[in-house]
Amino acid sequence: MSNQPLVSVFIPYYNDEKFLKTAIDAVLAQTYTNFELVLLNHATTDSCREIAHSYTDPRIRHIDMPFNLGGGSGVLMAEFLKTAQGKYVKFLCADDILRKTGLADLVQYMEAHPNIDFAFGNAAYVNQDGKSLNADWFSSREYFSTQNSEVDCIRLYAEGQSFLPYVSNIVKREILSHIRLNKTFIMMFDMSLWLSLLCKGYKIGYCDRIVVDYRIHDEQVSALTKKDISSQLCFFEWPLFWETLLTIDHIELCQQIWPNDPYVRRLENVEDIPFAVAHALFDQLRPYPYVFISKLLHDEQQRLHLEKVFGYGIKELRDDCRKDYSGIKKKKKISRFKSYKTHIYSSSAKNLGLGALAFLMLRRLGQILTFSELRKPRPKKKFSL
Repeated sequence: MSNQPLVSVFIPYYNDEKFLKTAIDAVLAQTYTNFELVLLNHATTDSCREIAHSYTDPRIRHIDMPFNLGGGSGVLMAEFLKTAQGKYVKFLCADDILRKTGLADLVQYMEAHPNIDFAFGNAAYVNQDGKSLNADWFSSREYFSTQNSEVDCIRLYAEGQSFLPYVSNIVKREILSHIRLNKTFIMMFDMSLWLSLLCKGYKIGYCDRIVVDYRIHDEQVSALTKKDISSQLCFFEWPLFWETLLTIDHIELCQQIWPNDPYVRRLENVEDIPFAVAHALFDQLRPYPYVFISKLLHDEQQRLHLEKVFGYGIKELRDDCRKDYSGIKKKKKISRFKSYKTHIYSSSAKNLGLGALAFLMLRRLGQILTFSELRKPRPKKKFSL
């Protein structure tokens, strides 16, 4: 079917022998047939390479990495993009299961919406054995919405939210040459990829069809059983991740995202966007924007430029820090109150202080008002990883 655009499907694998065959078979069984499948061996130590090379389908190509990098999805993707030939690229993991019409649905959506640069279909959650968990990404993932615009998505990423389904993506290959792939991120790579595209002004779309089964199991880096490890990785990746926001090169986009920041409103030159964005994020992402602005002011030429264009210098930075410090103290007080409130409503007296114990005793004796009528029920927690 030569009139169909070529799609380059990418599956990297490392010690995925439990799932790899299923993932490959699912791609080869697609109703959409004009694709190439690139399988990348990340120096696996199990039988994955033998499984991958056992296929004779001419649409399959192989890449063998000489050694394992210990992560760094950007390096693997860069290797794939060196050989990918398709109009579109589809990234998968070795434990994903692409539904039979998955490629057809995604390509049909992209061809019908030529203004869209990258898009996401829906994903159904399945367990380790591929059995349905009766939940899907579009209806269950916190913060996700098919109504989220590019501006909404950037704001969510600025808050550190991960909400787009990597497993069900499709991307115009050409646009990936216009961004810099981070080659060290492990936990936040997909977030940095989508944010980089959004910051360059590329358009996002949503295909409201389930195109892939997303397998949930304990061996995933993002698994709940590895929460401590993933949190540590995110802690170290976050300082670089937020700097992606400084790559925005559209003044109008900045003004849509941060309409109330005085320096964003006054932007006239693209070169001044990094300073204005850092200032807009000053209170939200402390202390990283402070460090960035401080470095700008340390350079005399930059300082004189900021003072001339924005009237912003060392005094203004000091004033911002004072306001920011006041906000920190206030938030800490609120946090301590919430912690105390949690303890006094505990069903157990374990580890309670004298004040909380006295409160509980008085409450049980009915001598004071508990304010229970003011306590709002918690909303039902959405299915989230």
